[in-house]
Amino acid sequence: MKNQSRSRISILMIASILTVSAVVIQNVLADEVRENLSISPGRTITPAEERIMARSAAHILRYIADARSAIAANDIAKATSDLQQSLNLIDILKLQQPTVKVRDHIWVAKKHLEYESTEEVAEDLVPIEADLTKIEDFVPVEEARKHIRSAGAYLKKGDKAGAKKELEAADAALIYTEVDLPLSNTERQITAALKALNNQQLAKADEALKQAEDGVQILSVAITAPITKARDSIWQASKDFAARHYAAAKKDLAKASEWLDKAAHSTDKTTREEAMKLKEDLEKLKMQMNMTAQGAGAGMSRLWQRSQALVERESEKASAAWGKLHDEIATKEDLIEAKLHLAYAQTAQFVKGKSEEVSSELDKAQGYLDKAAKTSDKALKSKIHTMMDELKQLKANLHDKSSKAHARYDQLKADLRQTIHDI
Repeated sequence: MKNQSRSRISILMIASILTVSAVVIQNVLADEVRENLSISPGRTITPAEERIMARSAAHILRYIADARSAIAANDIAKATSDLQQSLNLIDILKLQQPTVKVRDHIWVAKKHLEYESTEEVAEDLVPIEADLTKIEDFVPVEEARKHIRSAGAYLKKGDKAGAKKELEAADAALIYTEVDLPLSNTERQITAALKALNNQQLAKADEALKQAEDGVQILSVAITAPITKARDSIWQASKDFAARHYAAAKKDLAKASEWLDKAAHSTDKTTREEAMKLKEDLEKLKMQMNMTAQGAGAGMSRLWQRSQALVERESEKASAAWGKLHDEIATKEDLIEAKLHLAYAQTAQFVKGKSEEVSSELDKAQGYLDKAAKTSDKALKSKIHTMMDELKQLKANLHDKSSKAHARYDQLKADLRQTIHDI
C-alpha cells in the first residue's frame, strides 16, 4: 500500500508539472497571437482580468471575421489559420477560470472509477479537497466540497456508482455558466466550421461562424452584466459577513444595491422583476444588520443563492437565441425558467423553511416543464418526463431538510443544466 501511495504521489507531482507545462505552452501560443493574458487559476476574475477577457473576446471576434472574409475569398488555408488562432485564445480563456484545476482533478477521479479500486480512487479526493481550500476565499465551494465528501463516503462503502454521481454533482457545482456556456458554444461552432472547411463546405462553415460570433458577444456582455456584478458583490458580502467584518459587508451590499438598480432596467421582464425583489430583500437585510448581525446569515445566504440562479438564467436565456428552430428556442427557454424556480424552491426549503413558498416555486417549475414537453421531440420529451417525476418527489417532501433531499435538488438542477446546454 505504501508503494501504491508513493506511486500515486509521484503521478500527482508529474501531473502538476504537466499542468505547469501546459500553461507555459499556452503562454507561448498567446505570444504568437500577440495577446497579453495572465494565467493564474485559483482566484476569481479581477477587474484587470475582466478587461483582458473582454479584449480577448474582441480578438476572437476579429479572427472569426477574418476567417469569414477568407471564406468569401475562397482562401481556405487563411480561414483555417484564423480559426485555429481563435481556438488557442478560447483555450487560454478557459485556463483563466479559478475552478479549472479542481475540475480537472474531478475528471481524473471519475476516469479512475472505471478501472481502479475504490481505495485508490479515494486518494484522488485529497488533491480535490486541497484545490477547493485554495479557492474558497474567492469562489463558493461549499456545495462542491459537500459532494466530494459524500463521494468519499460512497467509496468507503465500495459503491462506485454513488461516488460517480457525487463527483458529477461536484463538477456541476463548479460550473460558471456566464463563462462556460458561451465559450463552449463558441468553441463548438468554430470546430464545426473547421470541419466544414475541411470538406469544402464554405457556406456551412460561414453559417457556423455566424453563430460563433453570437457566442463571443454573449461572453463579452455576460461577465459585465449588472446582475452578474450584483451577484459578485453579494458573494463578497457573504464572505465578509462570515468573517464578522460587518462594516465591509455593508459596503459590499451597497455596491450590490447599485448594480441591482441597473439590472432593474433590463430589457428582460423577469430580470427586471427579480432584480427589484432582490433589492427589497437586500434593503431589509441591511436594516437588520444595522440593528443586529444575529440571524442575518440566512438572509445573506438567500440573497446569494437567488442572485446566482438569476445569473445562470440570464446567460442561458442569451444562449437560447442560438437555436435555429422556433420550437427549440421555446423549449430551451421553458427549461431555463423551470430551473430558476427549482433553484428558488431549494433556497426556500433549506434557508427560509417556508413550505408554502417551496410549493409555489415547484408548481411554477412544473408548469414550465409541462410547456417544454409539449414542444419537444420524442427523446427530449422522455427526459423531461423523467425530470417531472423527480420534481413530484420533491413536492411530496416539502419539509425534508436532509442531505439526501438537498442532493435530489442538486441532481435535478444538474440534469436541467445539462439538458439546456445540449439543446
